[in-house]
Amino acid sequence: MPADDRGLLEQLADGSLPPAAFDHVRHVEAAWQCLQQAPDRAAAEQRFVALLRGYVAALGAETKYHHTLTIALLRLIEARRRQMPQADWDTFAAAHPELFGEARSLVARHYSAQRLGSAAARQDFVEPDLAPLP
Repeated sequence: MPADDRGLLEQLADGSLPPAAFDHVRHVEAAWQCLQQAPDRAAAEQRFVALLRGYVAALGAETKYHHTLTIALLRLIEARRRQMPQADWDTFAAAHPELFGEARSLVARHYSAQRLGSAAARQDFVEPDLAPLP
């Protein structure tokens, strides 16, 4: 859970979430929350990107942000969320452990290391070169 009783997205937005509290599980949860709250995937992507970019900027860690990885992971989460749209976070997380232990390998099914590691992929979204995203 977030470090205090305010919501995860609120803490990301105002930069108050301690970096140690924003592990990969919280990252996936924040993406899931954006998807749950947005009217469509495009709006969820815009919000999630804005939250993450603002958060890393507040921490002075802009180089940690990777745009293609962010969008690709959000789309993989969204594909799974569509399968169980009424599920709460705990149910969703329990049903999809691959998003936590194997997230990089999930993305690697769609992107070569060369493409994902490129400067262009860090800055902007680049389409996958191995398999289309859902």
